[in-house]
Parts: sequence; C-alpha cells; structure tokens
Amino acid sequence: MAHLLAGIEGNDRLAVYAGRSGFATRLNSLLSMAAFGRKQTAERPASRIGVAKLGLGVTMQQWNSAVHSYWDGLFDSGICVPTADEFSLVINPHLGTERRAMVMVASNGCTRSAVSPCVASALGIASDGIPVSLSWLRQALHAAGVEMHAPDVIYYVAAAGVSATRSSTLVEVRPLAPDDAALFDGFMAQISPADQDDASVELGHWAAFGAFVESELLAVSSLYPWGGAAIADMGVLTMPRARGKGIARSLVRAMIEYAGKHGYEAQYRCQFDNVASNGLAKSLELAPYGKWEVACLP
Repeated sequence: MAHLLAGIEGNDRLAVYAGRSGFATRLNSLLSMAAFGRKQTAERPASRIGVAKLGLGVTMQQWNSAVHSYWDGLFDSGICVPTADEFSLVINPHLGTERRAMVMVASNGCTRSAVSPCVASALGIASDGIPVSLSWLRQALHAAGVEMHAPDVIYYVAAAGVSATRSSTLVEVRPLAPDDAALFDGFMAQISPADQDDASVELGHWAAFGAFVESELLAVSSLYPWGGAAIADMGVLTMPRARGKGIARSLVRAMIEYAGKHGYEAQYRCQFDNVASNGLAKSLELAPYGKWEVACLP
C-alpha cells in the first residue's frame, strides 16, 4: 500500500462507500464490540490511516454509517478464534491476498484482527485451538514472512456533515475530462514519481477533479473502485509550492459532495504520523473511525 507524504496537503486519500446495512446487522456489530471492547493504553495516531477513537458511547446515528458497516463486517465476519488478551480475532473466508492479515484499533482502544484461512492455516490458528495474544499474532505473522504496513487513520463524514467553513474563494474545483489530458500530463510532469505512486491519481479513473487558482492547475484528484466492494478510493496530489493554502481542502470537500450526490459515503484515510493530513481531516470535522494495519503484498 502506498503511503502519504508528510508534506502539508500532499498526497491525501479519500474513499467512498455505497450501500446500507440493516439495523440488526449494525446492532449486532455494536453488541459484538461491547463484548470485547475495553480501554487499552492510548496510542498515537497510526501509518496510512491514523485512527480516531470510536468509543461505545457513540450515537446510533453514527453507527448507521456505511463506513462503520463496511469495516465492522471485515472484522466481525468469520470464525472466532479464542484470544488470551483484550482483542478479538476472526478467520474471515472473504479476505484475499491483499488483505490476508489486518488489525484495527478503534478510537476507544478496542482492538480487532482478522486473517484469511490461508494465513490461519500457516500460523496454526483455529477456533478450537489454544488462546492467542495480539503480541503472539504479530510475532507469528513476522516469522511467517507476513509484514504489516504502518497504520492509517480512517475518517468518515459524520451525520453533521463537513465543516461549514469554506476554503478560499480563489480556488476553483471542476471535473477533469479526457480533453484535459494535456493539462493533466503537464501537471504530473512536475510531480515526483514517489508522490505519484503514493497518490495513485489517474485521469481515467471513475471521476477526476482539478483545483485551479487563477486558471493554473495546482491540485488533482481521482476516484476509483477500491477493495472489491462498493468503495472507491480517492488520491489527491497538490503541487509542492501550493501546499498549505487550503487547496486540498477545497478538493476533498468537492469530492465528498460529489460522492454524496451519487449515493456514496465518503471515507478519508491518511498516515497516522502525517500531521498535515490529519489536520486537514480535522479542519473538515471528519469523524475518526480507527487505526488500520494491513499486510504488505507478498
């Protein structure tokens, strides 16, 4: 998984999720978390997704979030494995190679983990096996050659919506079309290969947008399907000399609005230690969901 740069308003990520789960599913997820959710030592926000704490005192309106339903499904579905400390572990048969091992630390410190059947078999994990601890799981994954990406913080749009404070009126955001190829290519020529790889912005994605100041393209973003579900991930690239001016804020706001109009729910992800990107999420009053770690590709 590509990582965001620590530079202000550099390569930010946004994902959107479409669809709704039933009330019973969400209630079961809430009760499931309550069963194992206990306070743990607070951690600093984490690597491509720094997590905010969810606490069990959230309102049911928040639990209606499609983002909650999606992530809860990944960590609540499957065969439960006995654990020796304050975390839960499931063998999720729906996890593929890209997500064969994951850890999610909710904003209240409650930790959940999920592994694929292939990984479970390699580690000797089973529903009728001896209880395992989180530290043992991490060590076993490492010994098996399964390394984890640094955590990301996951944010979503709360029921109250994003901050009403608007960015500079000098910033114009509009969709980018195939006719903008020359303009887009000229922008990308000024961006380092590492930045391009981290953001994964392409004109040919489902939707692409550009942010202009006095007719100059200073930031671009694109939205594309993500994770094999009704989720799309958005990468944002801002020209280095234009960072810190609220341009990325305008672009993310426009993408959230665009997603909403098409029946999608927005999710923003950034590295746990990216101060600027986490600050951007907070300035938009996005709500934190949790800190997510996922296995590196083999």
